Amino acid sequence: MKNIKRKIETIMLMQPNYSILGKRTWKLPPYNLAILKACLREYNIFLYDPNFLDEPEADIRKKVRDIKPDLVGLTSFSTEYIEEVMYHTKLIKQELPDAVVVLGGVLPTVWIDKIIQDKNVDYFIMGEGEYRFRELLNLLKSGSQSSSDVDGISFRKGGKPIINSHKYFIDDLDAIPFPNWGDLDYSKYSNYRMKYAPGILPRQFPFATTLASRGCPYKCIFCAAKTVSGTKVRMRSAQNVLEEIEWYCKENNIKEMIFLDDHFFFNKKRAIDIMNGLIERKYGLTWKCANAAVFALDEELLNLMKLSGSYQLTLSIESGDQDVVTNLIKKPINLKKARERIELAKSYGFEIIVNFIIGTPTETWDQIRRSLAYAASIDVDIVNIHIATPLPKTELMDICIREGILETEDCVSGYTTGQISTKEFTPFELQVLRAFEWDRINFSSQKKLSKIASMSGLTLKEAQEWRKSTRENLGSTISWKSRFED
Repeated sequence: MKNIKRKIETIMLMQPNYSILGKRTWKLPPYNLAILKACLREYNIFLYDPNFLDEPEADIRKKVRDIKPDLVGLTSFSTEYIEEVMYHTKLIKQELPDAVVVLGGVLPTVWIDKIIQDKNVDYFIMGEGEYRFRELLNLLKSGSQSSSDVDGISFRKGGKPIINSHKYFIDDLDAIPFPNWGDLDYSKYSNYRMKYAPGILPRQFPFATTLASRGCPYKCIFCAAKTVSGTKVRMRSAQNVLEEIEWYCKENNIKEMIFLDDHFFFNKKRAIDIMNGLIERKYGLTWKCANAAVFALDEELLNLMKLSGSYQLTLSIESGDQDVVTNLIKKPINLKKARERIELAKSYGFEIIVNFIIGTPTETWDQIRRSLAYAASIDVDIVNIHIATPLPKTELMDICIREGILETEDCVSGYTTGQISTKEFTPFELQVLRAFEWDRINFSSQKKLSKIASMSGLTLKEAQEWRKSTRENLGSTISWKSRFED
């Protein structure tokens, strides 16, 4: 960091257009950027989200020139979009060579040794940014060189990477303010119907999304949550969560809330307090959480969920073979009990989505077949089948490198195709199996077709076209961009 005081008055916080190079994208509101704006009230902060409207490069360049910020802070949603993020940092530096460019989010948090090579970025914020971003701004304004050991802030000095790993996570989440959507028209997000994504497609509009907790204590080998949000589950109080919901009801007239937590039901009492609060306040909301732990569910919770307006469960069981679940994926799930709890949830009338993963190293073909047989036998509304993808800072990536399946973390070339080849299977075999078993399990009757179409925001014709294109392309080369365009 140069010992030069920087004048930082206008800041642009930006979500890149992740579809600018043709990949799929998710049009969720940039909740993290709205939180940062709320944390930095003394600055003139402009929120910009070209992702939502799929803005072309020319429009993005014009917006950057028109605002002419002193600092541009970009977020990153996934390592999948590293090329898209670097595309944006380059055009920003071309338009504003004197502006400070800061990158935060998932990319620097889990893949700093890769992304720090992007010379169009001046500083990288790893981990949670609510306090780190303010600390960086203070350092820039003071011209201090003391950033060499600042937790979670990385940069280059004399061409050499200076990487300060992030060590702390925020314990008091109630101290973080509610989001400030500023320049963004939140009504566009809250009324947007995202097709093909039933887990985050609301039943009622307008809707909002939030995080009621951060962190996950489990050690699934394919997940980088321990690096992104830590293994300690940190929870907002039930009162704080209910106050945010009330704020959204008053400000945006929302009719549904979607919780994006890794483990919403980690603390049963707090979950009960939130649900009782929803019942007592009579908002008339529907709600769901994008990921529920099947082993946390019991009759008391399911009954309260139903009474408080919940209607859908997304469960990540991952495998239908107990040995794979316990000893390979390392998830604390008993498949017999999981089946029982799914049946209990069905009795309450919940829509149920279940996620499975196939193709982890050492998994046998017979285990994969048993897993898919289990997936079919539980007879839920939607079964999602994913091919194991080794991501940076996961145990799965470590295994793949150790076993010689991949040479380095850079070898992952895609997120919708197989990357792992063993003596038991090839990536192509997994793609064929995934596409056709997904079709067989999910569309075995007209009733199931109609249900999936409804849950996915599709007409019957669109659902049939989805089936056909997935079979033809093995789920990997479909134009995702066209799917999300209305």
